[in-house]
Amino acid sequence: MNQRQQLDVLLTPEVPAIYLQDYIIALVLNEAGEALVWEKHKPGGGTCWQVLERLLLPEEDPFSAVQQELLAQTGRQTGQWAYLGSHTIDASQRVGVGYFFCAQQTREIVQVPADRSTPDGELLCHKWVSLTDLRYALLDGRLAVTRHALTVSLALLTILK
Repeated sequence: MNQRQQLDVLLTPEVPAIYLQDYIIALVLNEAGEALVWEKHKPGGGTCWQVLERLLLPEEDPFSAVQQELLAQTGRQTGQWAYLGSHTIDASQRVGVGYFFCAQQTREIVQVPADRSTPDGELLCHKWVSLTDLRYALLDGRLAVTRHALTVSLALLTILK
């Protein structure tokens, strides 16, 4: 064992294996170019914005899953999808792959409720916001969860310049 390897052993304790499920996440845009966000109201105060996401089932195709989730959560469909890439949460263990998409020019097919509660008592209200508001949300922390901020950033950098 060389000196560098010995140092790594001393500085890096044995890390237990972690298991993170793969997921899909998407920025949804309507025909007017507005972005759909869910504003999360936490009990006791505080809000943040989220975009469309859900965990993948084992062996589930990410693109089919994001299309199904778009319809189930928003009642909307589109034929205009952009794949923004995939990223691994823990590269050393190759777990928790996120598949990032942008759904453009979505149109309502069926009506779904705009608001819902989460199991932990948080209220989610969906609303349409301008791309300018979305950019400001990246800067002021309303897009507080990294994977949501990454999805918006990737879309803004690649297709919504």
